[in-house]
Amino acid sequence: MAHKTSAMVEAGIMAAIAIVFALINMYVPFVGMFLNFIWPLPIIICGMRHGMRWSIMTLLVAGAIIAILISPLHSFTLVAVFGLLGVVLGECMRRRLPPLKLLAVGSVAAFLSLMISLLISILIMGINPLSMFFETFDKSLVDAVEFYQKQGMSQEEIEKATKSAKDMFAMVRIIMPGAFLLCAPLITFANYLAAKAILNKLGERFESFPPFTNWDVPRWTLIPYGISLLMITYYLSQPTSGWYLLGVNIQMICSVIYVLQGLAVAFSYIDTKGKPKWWKTVLVSLIFLSQFISQTVVLLGAFDLIFDFRKRRSVSSR
Repeated sequence: MAHKTSAMVEAGIMAAIAIVFALINMYVPFVGMFLNFIWPLPIIICGMRHGMRWSIMTLLVAGAIIAILISPLHSFTLVAVFGLLGVVLGECMRRRLPPLKLLAVGSVAAFLSLMISLLISILIMGINPLSMFFETFDKSLVDAVEFYQKQGMSQEEIEKATKSAKDMFAMVRIIMPGAFLLCAPLITFANYLAAKAILNKLGERFESFPPFTNWDVPRWTLIPYGISLLMITYYLSQPTSGWYLLGVNIQMICSVIYVLQGLAVAFSYIDTKGKPKWWKTVLVSLIFLSQFISQTVVLLGAFDLIFDFRKRRSVSSR
């Protein structure tokens, strides 16, 4: 009875925290943008400490009150996008799954949540968030052109100023499916680290992820990467083809994975050779600033799967 009372009190506190997160997101957008990603945190903690039943109850209570205080649509968005992740991740941590397995299960839950919320928005509510996003961009581009015209810029100068933005969003339209896939593990990873840090303060202990310098993706990922490059090359003259779009998305996902693989190789070299730590910061910064550097790191990661620069596989096979 005492345990049930304790679980009920803690579930109420966690629901209150989730509601506060939602209110901050609504009225303090800049801070709320970051809180949004860890909104499942109270659900995770409750589920880990008291079980899935209590995490679901926390989610339902928080969702109902958010619907009353803010709006049903806002509540639906939070519950649909982050609710399943919170329940699943809490149960995974309660069962003490290894970090990599937990990340995989949580990523599947996060991806399903994103897809379910998108389908419900389109089919039931008649709202397409993706269309709204791109419509907002198109409108902002029109506003930008009007502003440039008022400033007396020539048509040629306006076209140059807007070309890069148009090209960027044209690429965003293409890689949107792959971006959804990549968002899932990022959201899961951030919530797991945050929940782990809090639960460690409460006396819980969880297995840590392997050191980043030991990051190693399966060698079979080279197969879809190679196929994607062939698909892009073959269908380059048909940029609206479904095969071309599929190839670009596969190539983009593999490239992100190989950037991490390449960074792990570079960081391992910096550590083993005793190079300055600031080299790591500079390298990460250059990846975002220089396409040449980012592509070089991608190739480094891909070639590491072939040549095993860190000699990890030869050591593990002994």
